[in-house]
Amino acid sequence: MKEVDGTKTLNPEIKDAAISYVKKLFSKSDNTELTRALKKESFKRIYMKMVLDPDEFQPKPRPADIEPWHGKKPSGPRDFLKSKVILPSLPQVLLQIQQVLNNPDSSADDLADVISKDPKLVAAILRLANSALFSFRTEVDTPSRAVALLGFKQAGSLAMGTVSLSLFKRSKSSSILQVEKFWKHSIACGVIAQELAKIANLGDSERYFVGGMLHDIGLYVIFESNKGLALELMELAKEHDESLYGAEHELLGFNHAILGGVIIKDWNFPHSLVVAAAGHHNPEKAKNDPDAGVVHIADFICRAIGYDLGISHILGHIEPAAWDIIGISGDEFIEKMPEIQSIIDNIFEILNPQ
Repeated sequence: MKEVDGTKTLNPEIKDAAISYVKKLFSKSDNTELTRALKKESFKRIYMKMVLDPDEFQPKPRPADIEPWHGKKPSGPRDFLKSKVILPSLPQVLLQIQQVLNNPDSSADDLADVISKDPKLVAAILRLANSALFSFRTEVDTPSRAVALLGFKQAGSLAMGTVSLSLFKRSKSSSILQVEKFWKHSIACGVIAQELAKIANLGDSERYFVGGMLHDIGLYVIFESNKGLALELMELAKEHDESLYGAEHELLGFNHAILGGVIIKDWNFPHSLVVAAAGHHNPEKAKNDPDAGVVHIADFICRAIGYDLGISHILGHIEPAAWDIIGISGDEFIEKMPEIQSIIDNIFEILNPQ
């Protein structure tokens, strides 16, 4: 059997297991048109994965070398960051990009000059600009050409996002968060956010791509800062059949989205990126702010279609008012998925940390 559809005979046991898995996955989700469409796609994916890789669904033993979390709830995200949290240092090229973007007298040539000083950034920006993510009619062969076609702010935001995501790499110690899953989730969320922004004619779609890429910085910091806390959060979410950010609120008093917003704000990044991170698990914020709303939807979709982080098997729910702004039906979005999937694969190849 090469595909799952209504004409094929399914293994009854695996079918029941896949139905049960998908039911739990969407147990906190509203029964919207988009959710129903995503459930169908999720069932196909989960069924085939259970056939081809059943070990993926077996319980994983707790690593013996990770000490339990001390259990002390911080007074807030800044208190948490004052503990033994080690944030990556911002590289010089990123600081220079910020200076250019924050200087009202800066020009597109100034930004192109800064980008040109970092060969890896040049390669990434040129490959991104020539990818299906932007579909320019002419080849982009220089940083100055990329800045001219993308626009000053958009190119700067894209450069900042590209450099920032590269800071989050595999921990040298045992890691609960799989770096490849984190990167693919981040990039898939960015691509889907940009495509949603294009569909909704929100303008400056590049900023939604960057907002999607950076939205889970807070989660990375929590999981890499304390492995015992990471395991505690996962176990609590599983025990209570809740999403991870529900467990975060119980143990920490805030979730990774809020922490990510604080980090991005402290890094002096654009306000739109702060809002996209801080608001992507806040339905009320998602309903009223386009950056939070688009990333809120993109995050839900990319986890539903398999770009999850492997740490929680419960989705939250999409704020219906945020989806209404997009102006496309669930089935219409699913029809676009092969095209979007191709872009995700392409962008991951460009930005792959390995």
